[in-house]
Order: sequence, then C-alpha cells, then structure tokens
Amino acid sequence: MPAAEEERDLLEHYVEAAAPFLALHPQLLAPREVLEHTAQFAYHPLVQQLGCYVLDDANTSDHHLLATRSPLAGCVLFLSHDGDTRAVFDSATSFLVALQQAQASDQEVSDLHPALSPLAQDQDALGACIHRLLDDQEWNDVVVALIPSLSLEDKDLLHRLVADDDFFLGEAVAMAIQKRPDQALLTMAQLAAAHAHPQVARAGKLAVKRIHQLGRRPQ
Repeated sequence: MPAAEEERDLLEHYVEAAAPFLALHPQLLAPREVLEHTAQFAYHPLVQQLGCYVLDDANTSDHHLLATRSPLAGCVLFLSHDGDTRAVFDSATSFLVALQQAQASDQEVSDLHPALSPLAQDQDALGACIHRLLDDQEWNDVVVALIPSLSLEDKDLLHRLVADDDFFLGEAVAMAIQKRPDQALLTMAQLAAAHAHPQVARAGKLAVKRIHQLGRRPQ
C-alpha cells in the first residue's frame, strides 16, 4: 500500500473512532477542525517529518498529535510547549480511552500519560530515521521526541547521540536510560555522566545511579 494511502487510512480510522466522543469532549477537534489546525502547524517539524495531525485544542499550547508516517505511524504524540514532547499512546484508540478515563476522574488527559513512551514496533526503521535526521542537521527537535521510543539496544546510535554537539540529544538519551535502566546501558550512562556539558552530565549521573540501584534490595 502506498505511503500516502496508509496515512489517509490512519486519519480516517481516527475520525471514525472519535466521532462518538466529539459532543462529550469539547477539546476534541471535528474532522474539518483537525485539518484546519494541522494546516496552521504545517511549519512544525513533527508535522513535516511524521505526517502528524492535530487532534485536540484545550486552549493551551499543548496538543495531542496523530502520527501517520513511519517510524511511529499510528501513535499519538504529545506536543508540549514547556515539557517533553514524545509519543504517549500506541494508538488513537488508547488515546480515546484515556480521554474517557480523564473525564470520568475529572483529570486532564496529560495526567494519564504513561511514564514510559510506547516503543516503536520497528526499531530498525526508527534507528534509520534518526540517523537520517541527524545527517540532515536540521531536525534535532524531532530526534529528541523520538528517543523515548527507542529500545536502547542500538549502542552505536546511542553513542552518536551522546557524542553529538547538540547537548539536548545526549541529555535525552540519559533521561531515557533513567526511565529504562539496565546493566547493559551502564557504559552509555557513564559516557553521558562524563559529558562536558553539565546538563548531560547531570542526567547521566542520575542514569548511572538508577542502574546501580537495580540490584539493591530495599532496606
């Protein structure tokens, strides 16, 4: 199936699934509004690289976006103005379920974001995408948003990210290790901890600490 057709199918599937919720959840955008808001965000790197569509407007500068292109096709990302932009739901269905749960518990959907981003189903495609974006040297903001969806198994890619001149990349890797600590990642965490930039070093030291805590029993 051609890529453009896959993107259209993902959007149409979301529109159909979201239809029953529009009257109940004012922040959800109707199909026409989705297209209008997305057109307004045409400049945004996530929209350009992942074929994202804007799904909601809660009168803030934060939005949930449906990605329609590899390597996160079908996932819902949270575009955060002041926090971390990352994938938060593995599907539009999961997003809509969280929306219902948020309303029932008088919370914001963002309160129900999982601590860990869903991992990309095709890690090879994600790794290739990140390498391509790094080669272009124009899309580091997108790379930072993609890092939480890495399985952290590609050590060559992690090393490239930590060693990059853009310290936000190294910091993002260290923060990902903090959330998914593993003994196999100790060397990478130590590399980040020794980084010249204090922001990366601080995150790296916390990652090393989390890994060292794995084998300790609670007192």
